[in-house]
Amino acid sequence: MSVRIPFRIHTAAAHTAFSVAGLALVVGAAGLLSACSTGPSAGTGAANGGQSSSGGSQQASSGGGSVADGLGHPVNVCSLLPAATAASLSGEPITQTEEQDTPSYKLYTCEYTNSNPPNEFTISVLADDAAAGYDGEVQAAGGIATVKPITGLGDKAFSDFTELEALFGNVSISVSKLQSDSAAESLIRALQPKL
Repeated sequence: MSVRIPFRIHTAAAHTAFSVAGLALVVGAAGLLSACSTGPSAGTGAANGGQSSSGGSQQASSGGGSVADGLGHPVNVCSLLPAATAASLSGEPITQTEEQDTPSYKLYTCEYTNSNPPNEFTISVLADDAAAGYDGEVQAAGGIATVKPITGLGDKAFSDFTELEALFGNVSISVSKLQSDSAAESLIRALQPKL
């Protein structure tokens, strides 16, 4: 039996540092690919305000996202998974939620609490370069040898003593400060289809 400490060692800053580094890598690679591109499609599309070389008005993308963006739209975790639903799925007496988003990093977080502070947890959705962020979380937890792999949840998932995190394409969902892995998994399974 493992004991989980209800304390999150790392915060959104860990996701942020890895997201910024990953985003810089993607932007640099895109710049190199753009510089090396030849032929009639070079310099058209989004770089010319969505205009093609034939003078049309075709938009490059309607989603507003990028390769690193797993969703293309903002998320309000507290609205998608209200306190009553979170309480039912987690078994915790949750009565309050507080959205704590960082839109510039596409990090959407809901803090679930009640009047009894030990009964609280956080659910975060990272939609910007989440695959790199996931790998960074595994490394921050001490590497793959120190985390517990969770099978059957997303593309890959892990649990350590502070959180359970699952990767779905380029979107990660994490639940932190919750004692039960099975409850955290239930919360992730309930939230993911709503994204």
